[in-house]
Amino acid sequence: MQPLLILGSTIFPEEVADLAEDCGSFEVAGFVENLDPERCRQPLLGKPVHWVDDLAQVGSGHALLCGIGTTKRRRYVEQVEPFGLPFATLIHPSAHVSRTSTVGEGCILGVNTVVASHTRLGRHVIVNRGASVGHHTRIGDYVTISPGAMVAGRCEVGDGSYIAMGAIVIDSIKIGRNSVIGAGAVVTRDVPDNVQVLGMPARVVKENIEGR
Repeated sequence: MQPLLILGSTIFPEEVADLAEDCGSFEVAGFVENLDPERCRQPLLGKPVHWVDDLAQVGSGHALLCGIGTTKRRRYVEQVEPFGLPFATLIHPSAHVSRTSTVGEGCILGVNTVVASHTRLGRHVIVNRGASVGHHTRIGDYVTISPGAMVAGRCEVGDGSYIAMGAIVIDSIKIGRNSVIGAGAVVTRDVPDNVQVLGMPARVVKENIEGR
């Protein structure tokens, strides 16, 4: 059993802890907070909440997993990287990952997720429950694919982009960096960097954004 410390101490880290326990190969040892020291005063799910600066003392022998659902988790990951602790990769037992595909460190693949053949997930990607990623697709670092979203084959999703619940990205689409695909959107043409798209078909509704 790999002792695991989960970065974050709000709601989604509780979900990540549940997924980790289902895997049978992790033992959740606690949580790590980096914004509000007051959250360290009370346990979460019966586990201690450590302040981030204490990782040097408490982190030895543990792996880390970032439980921040938004693409802003990049900041937290970069904050803790100097401690030199390894990042775990969590693939729920109900997930299907093709043997021809690769999943980067720090990724979280939730219940009933699918990663089809010849696909590559970057670092710290979240594929949430019931979401799927098609064949020969490239997913960049720190991407979030929300529950029920579907990314088809031969797509490319840039670093730090967020695909919201129930969105559909059709075949051979390229989504730029730090963009947001709104809930239920149907993406039928390429999406540039740093925009938000909504609707069926999806259209740009906001520019100059940095993920979600």
